[in-house]
Amino acid sequence: MKRTFALCLVCAMLCAGTAFAAPRGEELRVGVSIDAKNFDPQNSVDTYSFSMQKQIYEPLFTVDGKTRKLTPVLAESVEILDDHTYKFHLRKGVKFHNGEEFTADDVVFSLTRVTDPSKSVFAKSKGVWIDPKGFEVIDKHTVIVRTNGPVGGWLGSMKHPYAMILNRKAVEEAGADYFRQPVGTGPYKFVSWTKGERVEMEAFADYWGTKPYAKKLTFVVLPDDSTRIIALETGKVDMIYAVPPSDFERLQSSDKVKAVKAPGLVLLHLAMNTDSPKLKDPRVRKAIDAAINKDAYVQVVYNGNGIPGQGPLPTASSWFPENPEKWDYNPELAKKLLAEAGVKDLELNLWVMNAADRVNGATVLQSMLGAVGIKVNVSVFENAVINDKVRKEPEKYDMYAATWGMQTNRDAGVYWQSVITTTSIVSTNSARLSDPEIDTLMDEANHCIDEGERGKVFQKIWDRVNDLHPWVYLCQADELHGAQKDLIGVDELYDGKINLLSNIHYPEQTERVK
Repeated sequence: MKRTFALCLVCAMLCAGTAFAAPRGEELRVGVSIDAKNFDPQNSVDTYSFSMQKQIYEPLFTVDGKTRKLTPVLAESVEILDDHTYKFHLRKGVKFHNGEEFTADDVVFSLTRVTDPSKSVFAKSKGVWIDPKGFEVIDKHTVIVRTNGPVGGWLGSMKHPYAMILNRKAVEEAGADYFRQPVGTGPYKFVSWTKGERVEMEAFADYWGTKPYAKKLTFVVLPDDSTRIIALETGKVDMIYAVPPSDFERLQSSDKVKAVKAPGLVLLHLAMNTDSPKLKDPRVRKAIDAAINKDAYVQVVYNGNGIPGQGPLPTASSWFPENPEKWDYNPELAKKLLAEAGVKDLELNLWVMNAADRVNGATVLQSMLGAVGIKVNVSVFENAVINDKVRKEPEKYDMYAATWGMQTNRDAGVYWQSVITTTSIVSTNSARLSDPEIDTLMDEANHCIDEGERGKVFQKIWDRVNDLHPWVYLCQADELHGAQKDLIGVDELYDGKINLLSNIHYPEQTERVK
């Protein structure tokens, strides 16, 4: 009955829009679980908004998801004049979707806007890197940008949507409505947004780069997992994001569709509250780690679609140790460390989000920790409230199943700044780790632009975090996508759900849009 209802729902939702295009691929339809919230990249904080904005906007530079190398986009090149001064040479002949020419003035407008708290949610984070008075327009296609002192990894940070280039005229004309009237330079141009149902785009005829294959790109919002899977299996959509692990194996064996696995960009970690009297001793935290079989966790919770955590960074990071220390399953060591710490009858409160994998994972953790004498009480909260509770009621939890990812950056410094520094305790440092040595090293990394020297600092931070051990590195779940069997390009999606989709096509599509 549930499957029948889901099929009816799929038909109703899809028939409400345009008919499925013929020939195949002329319209690329992507099923997503969550709608965009906003089309202003300087005022968005969610993955699915970024996923759709990626088709519309472009930055000066990005980091290639596969190679993890810095790659020019709207800038042809950059000269680093000193440790805080960058001279960008911009592409010529680039147009915005409203017909305006892309020039240095748009760079100044966009990067100045991100420093203004009244105009960008990133003003007090990424915006502080930019000196709003440090711009120099040399000519239409050459601009100097200054940062507020040396900023390690600043060019790589442009992978994040905060650095997407906007058109001044479009922003000013739309005013408060700009979030739903986006204008960029990307391969797809925004057409319409039916909230909760679909977002429609069309290929931009004057795009400066390699043209897309599909004339039209439509994101179809299908929140229910079964509905989304059926839409794929019945050919109502060409591909879907967010395939549930429970459906992945079945889709793999289908003769009509395929399931595609990409390396995960998000590290699921068990954040241990270092302010909790029960978890003050690092030996207790290491004992908890030793008691958890991460291989079994990945197998049970994610059907084997992932890898155990390798350390305090996702493996997608531009910097990652060559031979990271392993934290193997060793229940006897766990018991020994607890005894050394003088701990008996340990009882801990674990908070998790109300998502199937977190709830299932909590049950697994209860069992594993119970085997070494640690009792775990699990509390489940809705996604809408759990982050606030972690920030405002830290005395009530001992452990929290947290995630932090690299969908919009590949920089270790940017990642760690959000989760292990004293200043981040008020926001996303759910282990509440406050360590002067880490803070000092982070400050050094944040102001170092020599990548070799910065890597040496990162190694020291890595070692210090492992020594203090505020996290159990549980796993990186794979990104699971579904697609029609012969859809080409889906295997090359390395940026989680924030991928450029202009290369996706069917075998019969031998030419790109002209």
